[in-house]
Amino acid sequence: MSDRRNQLVALAAALAADFATRAGEHDRANSFPVENVDKMKAAGYTALVIPEKYGGLSADLEDFALCQEQLAQGCAATTIAINMHLFGIGSMVERATGRPQDELFFDAIARGRQILGGGISEPETGGDWGYFATRARRDGETYVLNGRKTFTSLSPVIDLFMVMTTIEGSNPPAAGTFVVPRGTPGFELVETWDAMGMRATASHDLVIKDVRVPAIAMAESRPIGPVNDQAISLFAWFGISVAATYTGVAIAALKFAKEFAGRLKPLTMPRTIKYLPGVQFAIAEAEALIAQSRALYLGVARDYIGDRDSFKGETGLARVVMPKYVATNNAIRAVDYCMEVVGAHGMLKKFPMERYYRDVRAGPNHPLSNARARELLGKAALGVGLAETPRW
Repeated sequence: MSDRRNQLVALAAALAADFATRAGEHDRANSFPVENVDKMKAAGYTALVIPEKYGGLSADLEDFALCQEQLAQGCAATTIAINMHLFGIGSMVERATGRPQDELFFDAIARGRQILGGGISEPETGGDWGYFATRARRDGETYVLNGRKTFTSLSPVIDLFMVMTTIEGSNPPAAGTFVVPRGTPGFELVETWDAMGMRATASHDLVIKDVRVPAIAMAESRPIGPVNDQAISLFAWFGISVAATYTGVAIAALKFAKEFAGRLKPLTMPRTIKYLPGVQFAIAEAEALIAQSRALYLGVARDYIGDRDSFKGETGLARVVMPKYVATNNAIRAVDYCMEVVGAHGMLKKFPMERYYRDVRAGPNHPLSNARARELLGKAALGVGLAETPRW
């Protein structure tokens, strides 16, 4: 790795070591790690993917993946939460055209330490993106937004809400992304604290009722349906970073399982359990699954950086969706093998394994969900268009 990349990964590792000391406490207490966000702001991590000229750290997509992989080994909830801030910014940087508003936005995030958060997932749409139940209605020089979003990670510290909507009356149908400041009338955060894993993300519901914003608040719009460069860019930054985050959880679980196996010696055995064939085989399976995932998402990240123009249409989308599909499912299997090694001790709250076990299960539920990912990958491989009807 280059010196710059080593420095970025070392920064993520230092933050992870600190975050790990509080991860279990926040998970048990249903509390959001505000102090972790403050430390990331101070270290510049919240501007990881923004160019240095705006005050950022200039991480590319591969840097981003490696850093998130490292950070997740300390606190998965903090990592997936800040991922929802960073991935969209990375895509915006990649597609920036030098407009004055772009520069103002990047400066606000980097030097102003602002946090961007999502209004993306919805009860009606599940784990898919594209057509949103949340609506934006044009009214003169303003838009009026209405809807409800779920899984609004980072909600206690979001400064700018990124709200994805369907634009009413658009022809052809279009989706719009609005950037709306915290405190805008009509926003209400409804605390849920109801998740099995990734509990400390504070992924609450966001109720949007007659929120009125100026037309300039629409950061971008795109037609609904066709797979364009914008969609591929978003999924590249999202899918690869999510893949790295959940692989980081699996790496942490594997480290714990190996350490545990090296020190547990049952009374009836002459040596520790790491000499048992079953333990060795389980560790081998976990090692192989993690290696497969890392090779795939880091390889796709390098390909994307090297030749972004080769990622076109539905086949291009499939290429950036596959790493997340493979890695999140591999992470679950790897952690299951680690839990097998640790045994009943893995059920105890005093050890982190049960948290890894719960946290990693959130992975396949991020877009594209398993079923939608399989449909995309299968249709792309068979040359069947996503828009072909009948669908099945």
